[in-house]
Amino acid sequence: MADIKKRVERGNKAAALLGDETLLAAFDALEVLYTSDWKNSKVDEVEKRAQAYSSLRSLDDLKTQLRVFVDNGKIAAKQLQRDRDAL
Repeated sequence: MADIKKRVERGNKAAALLGDETLLAAFDALEVLYTSDWKNSKVDEVEKRAQAYSSLRSLDDLKTQLRVFVDNGKIAAKQLQRDRDAL
């Protein structure tokens, strides 16, 4: 039961983060920066381009993980509600 409550809490916190304008602005600014670095790299700047691409993927992975926390929290909340209703 504690694990389910923890997933609900984590999901709620992740949802709050994904709704935070400052964090979303930071995500957008980083995405613009990394994309610019990637697109404006010279042909021989393989490492710079690879780093920019890796940074973009990492940023995307972070966003995806936060969404997973939100979804898992919603599922856990429904499970808690079903458990309460069964009592």
